[in-house]
Amino acid sequence: MTALMYLHGFSSSPGGNKGTYSRRWAEARGIPFHAPDLNLPTFERLTLTAQVEAVEALLRTLPEPPVLVGSSLGGFIATAVAHRGAALRSMLLLAPAIHFARRRMSHAAWAAYRERGELEVFHYGAGRPLRLGPELQKDLPNWMDDDAWQIPVPTVILHGRHDEAVPLAESEAYRDRNLGTVLHVLEDDHGLLKPASLECLEHELEAAFR
Repeated sequence: MTALMYLHGFSSSPGGNKGTYSRRWAEARGIPFHAPDLNLPTFERLTLTAQVEAVEALLRTLPEPPVLVGSSLGGFIATAVAHRGAALRSMLLLAPAIHFARRRMSHAAWAAYRERGELEVFHYGAGRPLRLGPELQKDLPNWMDDDAWQIPVPTVILHGRHDEAVPLAESEAYRDRNLGTVLHVLEDDHGLLKPASLECLEHELEAAFR
């Protein structure tokens, strides 16, 4: 049976708002659900490579290609495993941080992290600040070529017009270079938790499993 796999975002956990919503939706319909903890190997020593490899390993255990839902950084991880050849039925990306690596290497807000190699970040899963170490910074250059990725996986993107964390333009550019991608621009912010956004999410989940 086709499973639903949810990939959470940066400084989050599988038990966040959208992860919990996706889990309840799947369980109500008897759909197998997977939501790996992507704080790997730990949040303090986080790397994108560890996240991608963990998702690939989990995908290899599934009997059928799943529907992959990726939120924010989880959206980038979803596109990375798809680019590397993972078998997926489809992807549903929620405000995906398509250029996570590139923006962290250049964004002014991360200048102190690039200089010192550590940054205190409030971790919503842990409910407290955690100190991000230098491993992520060292790993980011391995994931800078995402503009060249051509991903032949049916994809739907939900992105808030008022998202201040991830520019809407990133999802628009992804849609334009990956034919067949559908983009829904919603009157919401990065959280995508307004009733209309959750209604759209439910509609797309239903469509993915028809």
